[in-house]
Amino acid sequence: MSNQVAHDEAEMTFGEHLDELRKILIRVVMVFGVLVVVLFTMKGIVLDVVFAPIRETFPTNRLFAWLAEVMNSEALRISPDNVELFNNKMAGQFMLHIKSSVVGAFILAFPYLIWELWCFVKPALPPEQRRKSIRYAVECPIWFVLGLLFGYYVIAPLAINFLGNYQVSDQISNIIDVSSFMTTVLSVSFAAAVAFQLPILIRLLATMGVVTAEGMRQYRKIAVVALLAFAAIITPPDVVSQVLIFIPCYALYEYGIGITARIEAQRAKEEAEYQAAVAAGKITPAEDDE
Repeated sequence: MSNQVAHDEAEMTFGEHLDELRKILIRVVMVFGVLVVVLFTMKGIVLDVVFAPIRETFPTNRLFAWLAEVMNSEALRISPDNVELFNNKMAGQFMLHIKSSVVGAFILAFPYLIWELWCFVKPALPPEQRRKSIRYAVECPIWFVLGLLFGYYVIAPLAINFLGNYQVSDQISNIIDVSSFMTTVLSVSFAAAVAFQLPILIRLLATMGVVTAEGMRQYRKIAVVALLAFAAIITPPDVVSQVLIFIPCYALYEYGIGITARIEAQRAKEEAEYQAAVAAGKITPAEDDE
């Protein structure tokens, strides 16, 4: 029975695939809409999360305050109290509320979106590839959340502290537009979440044989330039955010070299075992092709 179902899925027409994709989109939009409404009703909690990086009680700010005391260096201290926010638009705070709800809903819905996409692609995959693809469906949301947390707890407070307190003259005071502040927090957090998908991409390309560990080492300088360009595209137009995004991206690139090397070693081991089995007469190339 299960074989018949798989056969039916494999024999779906183009129109049936579009219909299935339409159903998936409807479910995703419904989940997203429900989350937007729920988060909109939780204004206090959602906006507390958005504005937390400028509070002294924020974990990152407390950590740097402790480091400043231990190392006796005030340069390490983050001064969020110096960042003053204002709103100059009639509907500014209302739009701020909506935007925070929409972004929060997307973040919460992202794992469900990946799961739905995997369920859509799964029937077209061979059984062996189907089992391996589960790893991507699980790891993608995990890396997304890790990147989001890194952007929120590391990049956002450091970028806010530097940009919010930077002065070219003592005669100029920094009074930050609240929409600009929120855009910075959300954009650097989301940019880090996207950047942390790099290991997934490298694993996929290595599995397909598109990239090799030696090739990644050889073109490391080109990768640095590409990562700098990527950081400049996905972050606000300031050097600090771009550098803070580039650093983990480069670390993930080096981690990707290790992933690729392990995949190549596993592939070489399997090939050696296969050749040994052929030499021993346990299997034949014809049997393997079948």
